[in-house]
Amino acid sequence: MIIRKEGAHRIKWFKKIASTAFAQGALTTVNANGFLIPGTATTVNHVGVILREVLATNADFAGTPYVPVDMAGTTDVFTADVSAGAITQTRVGEYFDLNATGDAVDLGATTVKQVYVQDINAAQSKVIIIVNSTAGADETGV
Repeated sequence: MIIRKEGAHRIKWFKKIASTAFAQGALTTVNANGFLIPGTATTVNHVGVILREVLATNADFAGTPYVPVDMAGTTDVFTADVSAGAITQTRVGEYFDLNATGDAVDLGATTVKQVYVQDINAAQSKVIIIVNSTAGADETGV
């Protein structure tokens, strides 16, 4: 799960793509048709973190309702779970990829470099990140 650590919450509502599961606290992006889709290990231009889980058992799973997203600006700091790789101080200052579901950082992958590790919290098995590929930033960079 990815949750805001610093920066003001900026909640925006996006229509989600139909029949697609989202993990709560996952990074998201918008597809070419204008629908919110989950972030993955290969997505870029993330708008922010989805604030609700979408499961196949949800009544609105097959629909395209609006869902809340906490927008990710270029200076916003988030706490993220780690799906793979060792959480060590040497990770600070490096860029890494997301996992396949977009809700954790893969410290063993550096192909897309979607997040920047600002700090670590080894006691809780988490990293402190800034989203590197942010479509959620406005023209002022926020």
